[in-house]
Amino acid sequence: MGEVSNLEPNVSKKRESQTRLETAVAQIHHRFGPRSLVQGNQPATLDPRASFPHISTGFHKLDEALSIGGLPKGRVSEVVGLPTSGKTTLALKFLAQAQSTGGQVGYVDHARCFDPDYAYRCGVDLSRLVIGTPYGPDDALALSEALARSGGLTALILDTAAFFWADLGAAQQLTSFLHRLAAPLARSGTALLFLHNSTEGESPFSTTLAHCATVRLQVVRERWKYLHGDIRGYDARVAVLKNRFAPAGRSVTIVIQFNGTVHGDGL
Repeated sequence: MGEVSNLEPNVSKKRESQTRLETAVAQIHHRFGPRSLVQGNQPATLDPRASFPHISTGFHKLDEALSIGGLPKGRVSEVVGLPTSGKTTLALKFLAQAQSTGGQVGYVDHARCFDPDYAYRCGVDLSRLVIGTPYGPDDALALSEALARSGGLTALILDTAAFFWADLGAAQQLTSFLHRLAAPLARSGTALLFLHNSTEGESPFSTTLAHCATVRLQVVRERWKYLHGDIRGYDARVAVLKNRFAPAGRSVTIVIQFNGTVHGDGL
């Protein structure tokens, strides 16, 4: 009888400890998102990274290079490239993929480059796209933050002008912006993608996002494709500069074709 009485308090303490732990985990999930704490699993044949929520880029080879099948939900990603490199096409095909399951998407056009006709030809449903046109870096960040915090978007793109990255004040605000949005993005699952309009000679590793982004890509147009003297598409090289889910350094060539609609990798 004495042994039983000694065991009961121990069992009770274990239950109380488990209850307190479950409460703490629930509070952390509510504040930082459901994937801020996850249960450990035994090693399996399948790569556990493949289960991370993501949105396809619309380019099969690039999805494979990213390991998880696309760009991560609830995280910040960045695409760096010169004008006409292919980064905008990549971003628009990504938005089309985000809409494929019925999602609403957003585009903050700080660079003043958004072309609704081209977006439509890339497969974007304009009726499920909200477009913001800020006047400067401050407005661009404020508008993006309001949309991201709404929790109503599957994906959001912030298309920035080149001077955005050279402005010291904007860089400081961007750091604060990224820290504030980490938890709201994780809760909502919104994928936030920066388009970085770089300049010749600019280092792709010298920005705030080089440290904060989960995935960073650099797009370089390799060659135009011609048919009867007319441009019918181009090849672009996409390098994975950073990837927190797999080793960086991978690169793939994506093929973009113009034929009424904009096709890539057979899509």
